[in-house]
Amino acid sequence: MKLRFKFFFKIFSLFVTTISCQNKIEIEVFDYKNIELNKIDSNDSLIAITNEEYLQFGAPIAFINSERDTVIPFGKYAYFGDEILKHSAKVILLSENKLIGIDKFENRLYDVFLFDNGPDYYSNDLVRVIRNQKIGFANEFGEVVIPCKFEFAHPFSNNRAKVTFKAEKIKDLDHTMIISDEWFFIDKKGNKLNSDLLERN
Repeated sequence: MKLRFKFFFKIFSLFVTTISCQNKIEIEVFDYKNIELNKIDSNDSLIAITNEEYLQFGAPIAFINSERDTVIPFGKYAYFGDEILKHSAKVILLSENKLIGIDKFENRLYDVFLFDNGPDYYSNDLVRVIRNQKIGFANEFGEVVIPCKFEFAHPFSNNRAKVTFKAEKIKDLDHTMIISDEWFFIDKKGNKLNSDLLERN
């Protein structure tokens, strides 16, 4: 339990530092890849293994196939909750100490959006993800189906999500508040919803 607490504290500290420094440093633009489902054999999922006693958050991992052949070796990633890599999985990229999503070919699909010190949860079959400091949404396969272009986005509820292109982050000791005068709603295809229709519903 102590190891897990220390790990989450470290990840939380990294997340807070990223938020606080976002407007002070030049952000490096990363060329993320889109998952190619037609090239992935979903019948042969990869399994995360560790060389430590337990598979716990922060433990070094490798991925093996059903034949127990090593497909992704030790040394690159640590465990962040996904034991099975069917299409995509969330891992810690050790070289950068970053939380990312990868596919079986180790393509970097997105950076993980943190919620309550853990990866964001699926809501209406979509999850928030990050690319180059902007937020979008991915499906269960790891496909970014709504581009990462929002400054902030709330999770989907009743098949719509509240988003904004412009927001200010205000944080105190315990919380970070997101302030914006330009919120609007989108549907699951990323289309902006008519505010008049929303008010009637």
